Amino acid sequence: MSKVPSDRRVVVTSLLVSVSDVFLNLLVGLVTGSQTMIAQALQGVSDLTTASVLYVGVERSRKLPDGRHPLGYGREVFFWVLLAGMFMFLGTGLLSVYFGYRQVVDPGLIDNIGLAFAMLTFGLVTNVYAFSRSFIRLANTGKGKAAWKRQLLGSSMVETKATFTLDFLGSFSAILGILALLLYVITGDARFDGLGGIMVGLSMMTAAVALIVDVKSLIVGRTAPPATQKKIAALVESQPHVLSVLDLRTIFLGSSKMLILVEVHLEDELKTDQIEKVLDRIKAVLAKEVPSAYHIQVEVETPDDELLGR
Repeated sequence: MSKVPSDRRVVVTSLLVSVSDVFLNLLVGLVTGSQTMIAQALQGVSDLTTASVLYVGVERSRKLPDGRHPLGYGREVFFWVLLAGMFMFLGTGLLSVYFGYRQVVDPGLIDNIGLAFAMLTFGLVTNVYAFSRSFIRLANTGKGKAAWKRQLLGSSMVETKATFTLDFLGSFSAILGILALLLYVITGDARFDGLGGIMVGLSMMTAAVALIVDVKSLIVGRTAPPATQKKIAALVESQPHVLSVLDLRTIFLGSSKMLILVEVHLEDELKTDQIEKVLDRIKAVLAKEVPSAYHIQVEVETPDDELLGR
């Protein structure tokens, strides 16, 4: 099994690939006059900016808790991902559509087509590699079949989901670019080159909207998926002297960092030291079995019907 890359590694890998995408694609675009290559360069700018912003967010979210932030700085990464998504949509996506549209309505000649094909192939290989890093991280931080899908849809690893999306789009847009230039070579119609640029821009804007919607729910305070909450409740109720879980609340405090608040109903007539041992055991089990558990708080409560003497 491949070693699971860290959040820092997947972001840095995407960052390095984006640097090469920007400079090489822009150079080839200027030499050939291909709007598809210009769109590729613009997407590289988006990837570079996004990866840089994500790196800042990941580093700042690692700061230790202090007096003003007793639960740490993990949620700060959500803010930086939101900025990255807005740039993806308003900046690179719209610009790619604009330059592609210009090529459609006023087609220009494309020179050195072989150089453009070589650059697109190189970009495809590097983006697929970067994409594989994000995929491995998602796939190996969940359990069961199709774990990467569940992590992509329900986890709080927004920095990994962002690089997953960016590098997938980088690979996809390289394929689109190759197809667009192939159609240009076959037909001699430069409008296909423009259509390739438009499709790259539209795919970037679609991905940006999905990323913004996802991180918005995390900023507002999204809870853990139902399957995770069910697992937490089952783990707690399986412990000795625990009669039931009266209340369970979860919220993400950052990338793969979850706050768990649980109220339990214990057997009657337990001594203080026994209660303390039960609570410590619950925290230990949750910390071991729920990888994203970051802060766990367990409280002992009495059901309402018992308080009312029913």
